[in-house]
Amino acid sequence: MKALSAVRALVIGVVLAAMPFAASAQQRLADGNDWAKSSADEKRAYLIGIGNAVTVAYNYDARKLPAEQVTFSRRARAGLEGVSVEETMRRVDAWYASNPSKLDYAVIAVMWLDIAKPKLTRK
Repeated sequence: MKALSAVRALVIGVVLAAMPFAASAQQRLADGNDWAKSSADEKRAYLIGIGNAVTVAYNYDARKLPAEQVTFSRRARAGLEGVSVEETMRRVDAWYASNPSKLDYAVIAVMWLDIAKPKLTRK
């Protein structure tokens, strides 16, 4: 029961922390322009939210779909596994710094291109 309360508190905290970030995104994916304007806490909240969304989708897929069926959540989880929020934040920061003409790329696309996809292609 304690774990459930901790998860609820985390989710509420993430939602509250991400509200200013989400408001600026208004019906579109957050991109490098949003990322550059965000505080470190807003970036962390965004990344935790993405991680939670992938985990929820992964757990749903595990219960409802055949194990051999390839889904985004299964690939994303495998590609992002073992990478901390802090490391992800550093890598996204570095990617946008190295690609200033690509600030229109969605943050989640950068996570896929720079972290998940290279890890998956090595297998």
